[in-house]
Amino acid sequence: MRAALHALLLVGALVASREAMAYCVRNALPDASVRATVIALKGLAVPKLFAETVGPGREFCCNPKNADCNPDRIGDEGFALFEAEVRPPGAQGAAVLGIKCGVVSSADPRKPPLAHVAIPVRGFLRFERNARFDVRRRPASDNPPYLLQALTADNRVSAVYPCPARGVNETPRS
Repeated sequence: MRAALHALLLVGALVASREAMAYCVRNALPDASVRATVIALKGLAVPKLFAETVGPGREFCCNPKNADCNPDRIGDEGFALFEAEVRPPGAQGAAVLGIKCGVVSSADPRKPPLAHVAIPVRGFLRFERNARFDVRRRPASDNPPYLLQALTADNRVSAVYPCPARGVNETPRS
């Protein structure tokens, strides 16, 4: 009886912790790190940033009560805005530039363009290889080596973004 009660409490805790995340960043790439930066805009002259680098095959989840990783305290029905990039492996000791993911837009001409992605709160960012990447062609937004999926809490795809990012006026292809 006591073992059954402990098992029931453990299952309840796991379900509660699953529902208590604001978002998760999943890296399905076997050989590259990824970086996701939350962009908080609510009432701030200078946006507050929270960034997390996630290693190959790993995951990071944010508790919605954590103001560091959920600075806007976005509710269950909202969307979180991110800058996201893939950091592929480079030659030993060589610095490798990250490959930006998402859509590039410039709402303010005084600021540099921003490549961004949006996901539903309590959703996931999932970085993966693009199975349709053509190695004979140059990597570009219409031939991305990586894709970033925005998933809802119940694993439905809400958007797919190319890495490298595409311009806001480009037709999505991939």
